[in-house]
Amino acid sequence: MTETTRTTVTLNKSYMKLIQELVDVFGATRAQVISNIVEYFFNDSKNDPLLKKLRARKRKDKPPEKSDLDNKIQNYLKRSDKIPFEVFLDHLNLDSEFVIKHLNEWGEKYGFMLIDNKIIKNK
Repeated sequence: MTETTRTTVTLNKSYMKLIQELVDVFGATRAQVISNIVEYFFNDSKNDPLLKKLRARKRKDKPPEKSDLDNKIQNYLKRSDKIPFEVFLDHLNLDSEFVIKHLNEWGEKYGFMLIDNKIIKNK
């Protein structure tokens, strides 16, 4: 059985009417209908670009603590001399604009350069 968590959802009346219309078709209760809609949304790969944008916006609005970021960068650079920029972004879980803004500072601090879309450690 899947582990679940309860939450309360507040929708305006027009959405609740739509939810009610789907009871018995998309779930036995309004809660099941809403749950099924959410699962359907997250499982549909057509929504991946939107989810990616939303995650990037969150990372941009709430970057990690400076000390956590320093530790992640140092640890990652210990393991590799050449890191594709996209992999670096994913590892740090940051927005590309944020990373590009700090790239020169970090490059000097941690001894790397961005060459051909790769983070390359200075020797």
